[in-house]
Amino acid sequence: MFSVPAIISMCVNAFYNIVDRYFVGQGVGALGIAGITLCFPIMLFIMAMSMIIGVGGNTLFAIRLGEKKYQQASIILNNSFVLLIIMALGAFILGEIFMDPLLRIFGASDQTLPVASSYMRIILLGAVFQTIAPGMNHFIRSMGHPKTAMLRDIVGAITNVLLDWIFIIKFHWGIEGAAWATLIAQFTSSLLIMQFFMKKSTPVKINRRHLHLKLPYVRKIFILGFPPAIMQICNSLMNAILAWSLSNYGNKSLQATSTMTGGDIAISAFGIINSVVAIAVLPLMGFVQGTQPILGYNYGAKLFDRVRGTIKFAYIYSLAFMFIAWITLQWKAELFVAPFAPNDAYMQDVAAWGMRIFTKAFLFVPLGMVAGNFFQGTGKAGISMFLNACRQVIMLIPFLLVMPLFFDLQGVFMAQPMADIGAGIAGILLLRWQLKKMR
Repeated sequence: MFSVPAIISMCVNAFYNIVDRYFVGQGVGALGIAGITLCFPIMLFIMAMSMIIGVGGNTLFAIRLGEKKYQQASIILNNSFVLLIIMALGAFILGEIFMDPLLRIFGASDQTLPVASSYMRIILLGAVFQTIAPGMNHFIRSMGHPKTAMLRDIVGAITNVLLDWIFIIKFHWGIEGAAWATLIAQFTSSLLIMQFFMKKSTPVKINRRHLHLKLPYVRKIFILGFPPAIMQICNSLMNAILAWSLSNYGNKSLQATSTMTGGDIAISAFGIINSVVAIAVLPLMGFVQGTQPILGYNYGAKLFDRVRGTIKFAYIYSLAFMFIAWITLQWKAELFVAPFAPNDAYMQDVAAWGMRIFTKAFLFVPLGMVAGNFFQGTGKAGISMFLNACRQVIMLIPFLLVMPLFFDLQGVFMAQPMADIGAGIAGILLLRWQLKKMR
């Protein structure tokens, strides 16, 4: 019951990522997927800036609502709105100045640089919508409207997919069509969100009197919002290192074609792998996060047998789900990658080969994920953040730097399963330690 809304939201995101890359693969080709993959670090950084304001402002906002200090809550909401716009303008200006050098550092070749920069320049035009939509959605949830926030996310995802089909397949706009589809979808989500804050029934609204920034509130928003955004910033850094590694070792290991270098092929193959893997990992995250309120309630009530039962339940079903996903991807990898690279047998072979390596340790993913969710749900956010960082940063980045020195491109794809194994073992050990204390 608790898992259903989270699973729906995660599945929508997974579906959107799959379909978006599918249309790019069908209408633009592998070069388009490589170009979008190169833009990931920049887009993730913009999302991190939105998270700082959205999470930090919403935390302070929720506290003031609980204290019934509605005027202060209004000031915090409006200051957060202004800060999201400022963050977007900063991202636009810096992106326009440093975009091409950054894309080159990430591994863009002469073939992929025009594609990636064309896509990113249009995305940056809508940077303000990219910060407002996710940032202001936090406040809608705090005012007791989680379904409203979810529906706005779903509308944005459906709009993006529909416009992808129109712009890329019907109008043949290429990579620019994919970018305009994303921009318009984010604009639509932002418009719906702003409409919510303009309604008479909304308890705290966008108010011109409170739009001017007040430094004490701004300072608190950044202090509260920066720690949760660290992971997203590190994720941006990790994706930058990953793109560089794929480009560097792909050029050494793969045969170039008439239109793509070996590095371009490796980057495109990873973009395909990442999209397919999302359909397995994101629903799992939704299911695991759905157990969090049950864990928190029973832990707080000292009903430790129920806590253990919930953990056991989460492990059984998440491991069963991941076992099915692991068997399916290992057995039929070619079937899943083919729609993203039609008429390109070589790309399909590379992507299928990489996917089998990338998902080798899939069964270790729930081990760390369930443990991290337990610590988050029981108020031990520091340990939870450590376990999440193990898989995404602490172990993954060193493996990304070291493994390719011995195994070239294969080592790049091996880095993730090695990090999954390490994070899974760490999660089990920390969870056993905590369960022993609960006796």
